[in-house]
Amino acid sequence: MSTAETWISIIGSLASIGGAAWAFIEARDASRSASRAERVRSELVTRREMVELSQIHTETKRILGVVSRIGPSSSLNLLTGIDCSSIAKDVEEYCRLVNEHSTHYSELFKNHALHLCSDLNDDITSLADATQQHEKKEIGTRIYHKINSFLPVAKNLADEKKETVATGN
Repeated sequence: MSTAETWISIIGSLASIGGAAWAFIEARDASRSASRAERVRSELVTRREMVELSQIHTETKRILGVVSRIGPSSSLNLLTGIDCSSIAKDVEEYCRLVNEHSTHYSELFKNHALHLCSDLNDDITSLADATQQHEKKEIGTRIYHKINSFLPVAKNLADEKKETVATGN
């Protein structure tokens, strides 16, 4: 082998080693970027769940306000002009929302949510068909108490998710 070929071989070997080192550095950087991207995605999912669970809590308070018009503190005299089918529709939509987001619940909370929704099914139908004031108040009071007993569960779930996001766990 001539001296030129030896030098070309040495330069080629050094270039090959340099290329391998460069590829290793780029692979490590790509791995770090992929890990960061996964953490960001996970954080976005967690924050979305937190927002949705906060929405459940907010909607629970809102629907309590709607149902309170025919609930325990309502007056029989004032129930005459109230459209109970509209209130029943609001409660039905609330149940749909709770069921829609049930994938975010732990098993204990999921059981509470599913129990609430199944308990409200007959009441929703009865309320939509109610014509007598005492009927409206009785059904409205039942619905109010059922949703009101779920309120601490919804709040606890939203608070738990907020704490998870705040602590980064």
